[in-house]
Amino acid sequence: MKHLLKTFPNRKFDANIVKAKDIFVYTNKNKKLMDMTGGFTGHAILGWGVKKIEQAIQTQLKKVPHIDYKVYGDENREKLSKILTKNISINLNKVFLVGGSGSEACEAAMKLSYQAHHDNGKEKKRIFLSRKQSYHGSTIAVTSLGDRPNLLFYKNLHDKTNFKIQEHNKYRHKKKNETDLEYSHRSAKDLEIKIKKIGPENISGFVGETMLGGLIGDVPPTKYYWKLVRKICDKYDIHLIIDEVWCGTGTSGKYHCIEWDSVTPDFLFICKTLAAGYMPISAVLTTTKIENIIKRGQKQIQYSNTFQGHSVACAAALEVQKIINQTEFLKRVNKLGYYFRNNLETLLKDNDFFLNVRGRGLRNSLEYNCDEKNLFGIELANIMLEDHNIIISGKWHRVCFSQSLNIKKKELDLFLDKFSKTFKKIQSKWTKKYYRNILPKAFY
Repeated sequence: MKHLLKTFPNRKFDANIVKAKDIFVYTNKNKKLMDMTGGFTGHAILGWGVKKIEQAIQTQLKKVPHIDYKVYGDENREKLSKILTKNISINLNKVFLVGGSGSEACEAAMKLSYQAHHDNGKEKKRIFLSRKQSYHGSTIAVTSLGDRPNLLFYKNLHDKTNFKIQEHNKYRHKKKNETDLEYSHRSAKDLEIKIKKIGPENISGFVGETMLGGLIGDVPPTKYYWKLVRKICDKYDIHLIIDEVWCGTGTSGKYHCIEWDSVTPDFLFICKTLAAGYMPISAVLTTTKIENIIKRGQKQIQYSNTFQGHSVACAAALEVQKIINQTEFLKRVNKLGYYFRNNLETLLKDNDFFLNVRGRGLRNSLEYNCDEKNLFGIELANIMLEDHNIIISGKWHRVCFSQSLNIKKKELDLFLDKFSKTFKKIQSKWTKKYYRNILPKAFY
């Protein structure tokens, strides 16, 4: 590793991954590891080694690896767009294929939002609102919307005109005697107050994860929250921009996570679940209304990049979405999600460190409460790896579970047993003497 600039330059890799199959990865030290993180970033939602996806990639490579998005057509782009807009319940019927990352998708949605207002004669609408404790990506424009701790380093480069409201998280901010519905109204009111303070004539869009993702740990919205937000955005002509990079395309038990909330946003962007990690690709879903504004205005989207709608990536994403967008597949994801949350709560509800387990479908998190929370999560990850050959994402105040959607029930049962026993074991000896020397291992 003499020439590779690593994210953590002072940390040595304990092992290399030499192959992967189903939900397992294999190291150069002859270890077979169960991965409950979907490649650690939640992208491997179908595991590894799916023949139909591999064949689709090979077939496209023999035709053409990539052809420019602006100049030439590619039938796979249209087929993929058709699947992504298949669910008419949220009435999004246009797909703008962007690039390879969620950051690019978020920034594309922001640019499309600004252009649509601009082309409607409202050039002053350039401010974006978001929520604290969110994560939308790592480009400069996008980092100004989020609160990921390490990215706060770049705050001096941020656009100072973007603003945040409080996170929508009933586990932290709902009052003692407040109902979920009352909390929804209060959260939505916070948005309206901020809009009035800034001036709606200055605001382009409100960006939010359908449910708070990996940063805070899979917190679904309370009842009617997004409907109330939708009404406020309509009232002040502000675009509702939904981030489903983490919880999109089937991971929540519905194809689009926002379907749980029966709301149609102006823009919805996706990425890591789109081609399940087989290729990098991202997209923004929107409406004919937005397209028509641009047709009448500048007559072109003033944004493009070399690899948007990458031809091989589209071929891979098409096969991935054919698998996911099936009624029985989504029913199984939803059923397994309920099973996972209910059993995990049953196993740990009497433990002093356990707070809650929450999520939708197979995007779930467990939150704990103890001294040195970050170290507790790290130690959970360390011991699960060392003693049980299982990879988890444990840090800050939560463990996120973003395993493959086609995980077998017996594999879930094995994990539940090993994890709950490990949680209890560490909790039983959690003292300063025990945790003061804990360090993250290779897969942290």
